[in-house]
Amino acid sequence: MNAPASFPAPAGYLARQRGLLPDWRRVPVLAIVIALHVLLILLLLLLAPPLPKGKPGVTSMVAVNVAAPRPQRAQPKPQQQKRAEKAPSNPQPKPLVTVPDAPPAKWSFGDPALRDFDLSKLPPADSAPAQMAEAGPPDSAVVGVAPDGSKLYAAEWQREPTDAELAFYIRKARYSGPGAYGLIACRTAPRFKVEDCRPIGESPGSGMGYAVNEAAWQFRVKPPRVNGVYQVGTWVSIKIHISPTE
Repeated sequence: MNAPASFPAPAGYLARQRGLLPDWRRVPVLAIVIALHVLLILLLLLLAPPLPKGKPGVTSMVAVNVAAPRPQRAQPKPQQQKRAEKAPSNPQPKPLVTVPDAPPAKWSFGDPALRDFDLSKLPPADSAPAQMAEAGPPDSAVVGVAPDGSKLYAAEWQREPTDAELAFYIRKARYSGPGAYGLIACRTAPRFKVEDCRPIGESPGSGMGYAVNEAAWQFRVKPPRVNGVYQVGTWVSIKIHISPTE
């Protein structure tokens, strides 16, 4: 059979298929869209407020001074006005009431309690510090010679050691029964501590001097008092004595 004859397509049809030529059916739609935009622009121009008069492109400003309203004073009520009229302009102070038989004021001139006062009978001012010094605690007693040759003072406890603090060291002695004692010499240090301690006496054959010396780091002792002043760094003697238990 013979094949059907084919005819070439028109050039305009091929051009429209390829998008080279516009489709005339779209023209009315584009015209309507353009007309709507034009109408919208005209409405915006009509609704916009009118520009102020003046030079083109420059806004004009006008300053207006408005006087602030004065506050009105509250009118006084009739009762208050009458009271103000009755009140005198210059009130006079009330007279003081005096009592003829009242006693004189304390420490006033002519006080009977001061009539016999004699300033010359008062003690001199220099005697007050001396009296205060005499009223204070006495100076520490000197009980011997320190290891460096200075005075050795009797110790005064700032806090006595407890039995628990001494027990660990005392039991190291050869004899720590009733009557045993150990004597050491120490140099006082700040915060009531002692240092440079060394044994200087003990009960015979007990070894208590060395036991007390090892426990001395726990001791709290006041510095000796010399001429009313505590002397830190001076030597004191400390004695631990084992008393018999009842």
